[in-house]
Amino acid sequence: MKAWRVYGPHDVRLDDMDSQPVGENCVKLKLLHSAISLNDVGVYDGSVKADYPIIIGRHGIGMVTEVGEGVRNLSRGDKVAVSPHACCHACANCLSGKTADCDKTLTFGETEDGFLRDFAVVSADDVFSLPDRIELKDANFLEHIAMAVNTVGKLDLEKGEHIVIVGAGINGIALAQVAMYYQAVPILVDMHADKLELASRLGVYYTINSVETDPFKKIFSLTGGRMAETVAYIAGGSMPFGRTLDYAAKGGRVAVVGWHVPEELNAPLSTVMTRRLTVMGVSDIGRNLSSAINMLANKSVNVSQLISREIGFDECGTVIEEMAANPGKYIKVVVHI
Repeated sequence: MKAWRVYGPHDVRLDDMDSQPVGENCVKLKLLHSAISLNDVGVYDGSVKADYPIIIGRHGIGMVTEVGEGVRNLSRGDKVAVSPHACCHACANCLSGKTADCDKTLTFGETEDGFLRDFAVVSADDVFSLPDRIELKDANFLEHIAMAVNTVGKLDLEKGEHIVIVGAGINGIALAQVAMYYQAVPILVDMHADKLELASRLGVYYTINSVETDPFKKIFSLTGGRMAETVAYIAGGSMPFGRTLDYAAKGGRVAVVGWHVPEELNAPLSTVMTRRLTVMGVSDIGRNLSSAINMLANKSVNVSQLISREIGFDECGTVIEEMAANPGKYIKVVVHI
């Protein structure tokens, strides 16, 4: 088995490793696609804490080649996606059946070996079948779509409501499309014209370039002075938290969305109190991967234009070094294995 493994900051190697046995309730996958995400770059450059040495690649798309004892819903030849997160099966919540509330959620490519490799053995509980209507490389975006669905649910976003999305990275653009699916009105704010142009091509009607326009004044105009019922700040991007709370209407709901959030987000607590805002964090996909698969299969969300580059497996080491040296150059790099 070949795998790209990070041994420490700026130390990535292509290793030959022993094959893994297929245990009970597990399946063996021939990986067909993965991706180099910003999280993988963070593991590589040390900005994301990881258990070194570790195989990177949080996204795993493959074909079942072997089925372990006890597996009933998967067969050889099935095309599947692996959830980027897994429960520990040992904490109190897991043992009581509340796996979505696991106290020790595992993340592939960060706390557990990921999928920039040719074969992997994983629990069947973490594997989801993919319909033929989904182009396999597009399945690398399922986590982003599922995160967006979870955000919409947490915010209790309703038909016709405005949602200001601060940050036009993958999570922001995915959330804007999911909001439109639920017939809400997204307003996407970012400082990069190219990202906003991409969002416009994908059907996001209201975009605001914060370099050229005062977002507060524009949102005030678009909402008839009410401001937005909901606001989502996409953490991990280039947009400052700054005035995010000001974009919310009185009594509005605000979500901070992302897997890795800075320890401090500077915003006056007085704004939360005087405007009676509800502020929440969304840092997981919940139980929304199946919904994300359906949305992708039905073309409700378009992700193909979010692929910046496609590479072969042998190029991963060079490209991850390039991404670390040039932050923001690529949105998503898809890997053909």
